[in-house]
Amino acid sequence: MATAMMSAPSGPSGPVATASGFIALLQEPDVALRKHALDKLLACVDTLWHEVAESLPDLETIAEDLDLPLEMRQTAAAVASRVFFHLEEPSQALRLALEAGEAHFDLQTKSPYVECLITAALDAYVQERRKVVEESTSTGAAEELGISMDQLQAMVYRLLEASCASGNYDHALGIALEAQETDKLKDILMASGPKASLLKYALQSSIKIVTSKSFRHEALKVIGECLEKIMNENKDKTAAVNLIIVYQLLGKADSVANILAQLLKGTEEDSLLGFQLCFDLVDTGDQAFCTKVAQAIKQQAPEGAEMEARWAQMERVMIGGFPSELALSFLHKQSNADRLIMETVKKSLEERGSGGRSSVLHNAAVLTHSYLYAGTTNDAFLRDYLDWMKKASNWAKFSATASLGVIHAGHITEAMHLLQPYLPANPSGEEGATVTTSGGYAEGGSLYALGLIHGSHPGSSAEKRKETADFLRTHLRASHANEVISHGAALGVGLTSMGTGTLAIVNELKELLDTDSAVAGEAAGMAIGMVLMGTGAGSVHNSLPPQDKEEIMELVSELRNYAHETQHEKIIRGISMGLALMQYGQEENADALIEEMRSDRDPVLRYGAQYALALAYYGTGSNKAIRILLHTAVSDVSDDVRMASVIGLAFVLFKTPERVPQLVKLLLESFNPHVRYASCIAVGIAMAGTGDSESISMLEPMLDDMTDYVRQGALMGTAMLYMGQSDTCNGRRIRSFREKLSGIISEKHQSTLTKMGAILSTGIIDAGGRNCSLMLGSRNGFNKMTSAAGLVLWLQHWHWYPMMHMFSLALTPTYTIGLNKDFKFPKNFEIVCNSKPSAFAYPKKLEEKKEEKKRRVETVTLSTTAKEKARLARKRAKEGGSAMDVEETTEEKKEDEEKEKEENMEVEKDEEEKKVKKKREPEPTSFRVANPSRITTAQSSLCEFDLSQRYRPIRPEEKPFGVIILTDSTPGEAEDLGAVKAPSLEPEGECAPPEPFEWAPPGHPEAVPEPEEDAKADASDKMSTDDKKPSSE
Repeated sequence: MATAMMSAPSGPSGPVATASGFIALLQEPDVALRKHALDKLLACVDTLWHEVAESLPDLETIAEDLDLPLEMRQTAAAVASRVFFHLEEPSQALRLALEAGEAHFDLQTKSPYVECLITAALDAYVQERRKVVEESTSTGAAEELGISMDQLQAMVYRLLEASCASGNYDHALGIALEAQETDKLKDILMASGPKASLLKYALQSSIKIVTSKSFRHEALKVIGECLEKIMNENKDKTAAVNLIIVYQLLGKADSVANILAQLLKGTEEDSLLGFQLCFDLVDTGDQAFCTKVAQAIKQQAPEGAEMEARWAQMERVMIGGFPSELALSFLHKQSNADRLIMETVKKSLEERGSGGRSSVLHNAAVLTHSYLYAGTTNDAFLRDYLDWMKKASNWAKFSATASLGVIHAGHITEAMHLLQPYLPANPSGEEGATVTTSGGYAEGGSLYALGLIHGSHPGSSAEKRKETADFLRTHLRASHANEVISHGAALGVGLTSMGTGTLAIVNELKELLDTDSAVAGEAAGMAIGMVLMGTGAGSVHNSLPPQDKEEIMELVSELRNYAHETQHEKIIRGISMGLALMQYGQEENADALIEEMRSDRDPVLRYGAQYALALAYYGTGSNKAIRILLHTAVSDVSDDVRMASVIGLAFVLFKTPERVPQLVKLLLESFNPHVRYASCIAVGIAMAGTGDSESISMLEPMLDDMTDYVRQGALMGTAMLYMGQSDTCNGRRIRSFREKLSGIISEKHQSTLTKMGAILSTGIIDAGGRNCSLMLGSRNGFNKMTSAAGLVLWLQHWHWYPMMHMFSLALTPTYTIGLNKDFKFPKNFEIVCNSKPSAFAYPKKLEEKKEEKKRRVETVTLSTTAKEKARLARKRAKEGGSAMDVEETTEEKKEDEEKEKEENMEVEKDEEEKKVKKKREPEPTSFRVANPSRITTAQSSLCEFDLSQRYRPIRPEEKPFGVIILTDSTPGEAEDLGAVKAPSLEPEGECAPPEPFEWAPPGHPEAVPEPEEDAKADASDKMSTDDKKPSSE
């Protein structure tokens, strides 16, 4: 039979109709026949695989039979591999393809079969590599399938070499990063040259794609080495920019200082780039890191007047508080805050039945005022309505005083002078001698305000911040007897010492915690978290100072024990939030601590665990963190824990904000009102300032929810979305939202919590004089520590209203200012915005309703009245008067009435003419933005630099946002410059002081005659010449 089949050829080129004959040959004992059958099957398996599939066991048996020739075994494996590929089992196909060897599985061949198996191989290898890196004991895909790691590795390495040989370095780079192969990453980068564009791609991929913090650090070190090579060989400035980002991510302050020092020592253009990078460093909000960099650069200061000037400017930017001055000056000068909004809120609350007597709403209104004027230093409304402010008592008084800190955020030069009337008396020698146990609300609020003034802006003066921290620490030590003052002092110390990790401060706060006072203990716990923020204290892998590491670790373990021992829920919450802040940016290093907190029986510690997870994976978009948060959101028995887990999604995903509305879409329909509230807030935080129409449509039904605090959350979330938007946003629906807010405030039958949400939303939507927005990251992709701390602590207002002030830490001024080498702004520098001016204009201010003048209605004269007047006239004529008087008066009245009619007609005609004249001109499609000016994040993507003008940015590839250092193309020409001045130095309502001059007494040879005297002398001369002229008569 077999011979007959073999002798029946199917034609030289005709396709094989069936494989049954070749399959039958596999059962033959003759090895040559079986080999021939396998060769034929390999040729037709792609079309007749469905027939061959029945013989898979036979093929696998041949492939594993060691007595058979190697070539035959490999052919059998290749046939079986292709059958499994067609059966859509790529893992089995890969196993057999690797056994088939390179002869049958060529990586260079471009076919669906090869591409599919390469994908399967990469997935299996990446999984195995991660298991090795994480030292996991779970079985991987390769082990389950019986594929050896050596086989996989050899194949992947061949693939990497092939990619590099063909010039596809980016493909090879992606595989190396996914598989966490540090050595291969270095080989690929070096094989490329190293190429600058590939290094930039590697850097971005390391930040965005790599999920393991430990491997990311290794990858960044490799990228840093390559960038250093390029920078030293080619003197490439872009390499310097990327290198600073790498070293900042690695936390190497000394390396950053070295690069900045090199730039400052270079040409004028190099020094300008150095200044730009200094501003970018400060913008990330890590004050402790900036201080370390500045101290390291100071030690490298060279001699020479020009270099000393450059170093002084660098110091002014990094630790001198200049960025804070810029923001403060802009917010003060360019404030577009509408006073009438606060007037309307106050009036609505004072109306009978609208909640005028509610301390909650009064407190909310005071805070709304602080949001509206945050950082503008304009507190005129409070001063005009002091009696209204004085209604606040007890903790409301504390909040009202602290609200001054939000209004004057960053105004460090006048802070002590401003708060002097409220500050507590300096403690005497004996601790606590001057502190009473009761009262102290204004005093405590003023200490909190001091912290807000110095801690809200990341670029505030390091020296002033330290002075204030020492002042607050003095009051902290002396005020243990009064929990209100202790509360304010503790929060103030935390704000002024954020991220410093100073052991002495932590010990002082721990002493306050040991007093077991609920209110003071909560503040102390949070303040310890702020001081140790981002250090990873409590975790095995941390960035604590080596000299204090053991003591701080011991102190943190004491805190965790104390949280289990104390009976005060407020103290437990303070400690759990403190532990959460410590884990900021720690990623997998914090997993052990978070898991311990998540599995605790106490719901308050589990609540803290959700924020710890959100802050540890802040901005990473980690799937692991999202999975845990979503699981908690639907499984935990505590409403507060579920609420915290949903809000945590916004922090993890803020770099890809569009994912948040998709994730919480179903949660918005949850039966649990806490989850619905949290979903609204999460969407608001993630999409803040975007005006995204889909997100707003999602929140709209929540505005009419049956639960009052869900309506509150929907109002605040929508207000965050509308921050910095013009009246044209979302098809002009923003106007109806503003009207809805004022309507809810004035409604008599709305619940207090909903009204409170409407009042706070009024402040959020127009925060910082309409020049601020919520930003969780800096413009160059870094996470902002101050914003993270501010928002997480602000969200604690659910339990404790004084936390509402923390919102000012998360507010970022949306300004753009171009500065020259002397840090003055050229007034003729402009930025082109490719959109209609109305798209990014300030919202229209409210107009005060004017009382309409009542027009005199012409009365109809009845015939009886006319007869009566005539009778009276005749009677007067008889009595001696004349009828003419009466007629004259009636005629005068008629004339007046006619005049009024004519005037009214004229006014109406003028109005009609104006209406006719006002024809809508087509709006321009682009406009030019002056320097300095408000540019929102959405607007910056539509803006571009005009490189044909005199002043050009030192980094033209960047988006126009924030501080831009400019180069001058024609330095010899005259300049029109403006100087940045702090608000306290600017005359308000007064004449500016005169220019410096030298005075000499009258009669002195150098005396300058006064203008009045000159005028008199001129007049007398004129008179004398007039007298001498001959008379014309």
